[in-house]
Amino acid sequence: MKSKSKKLSPFLRFSFWAIMALLLIWILFLANSSFLKTWKLKNRVEQLEKETTILKAQNDSLAQENERLKTDPEAAEKAARENFGLTKPDETVFRFVPAKDDATTK
Repeated sequence: MKSKSKKLSPFLRFSFWAIMALLLIWILFLANSSFLKTWKLKNRVEQLEKETTILKAQNDSLAQENERLKTDPEAAEKAARENFGLTKPDETVFRFVPAKDDATTK
């Protein structure tokens, strides 16, 4: 016995694949948006991990600076003078203001 194979018409074949494609798109993107939410959350996690790495490096740098200021009196004095304008009781501070340039006044 020979079995007859039926071929689908091009229209039916196209319709079948179009429906399958639409179903796949609906499952991935529209059904509860779980695929998109997962993708967005994964990208957000990666971004936050990068920020965390940067902040940890800054924190370590500041901890080293803090320790240096605690242990080195000269560094503490320099920071007090530069950042807060502190002086010793018998000192006079001279501040030099840059002269205005002729190019900036025109």
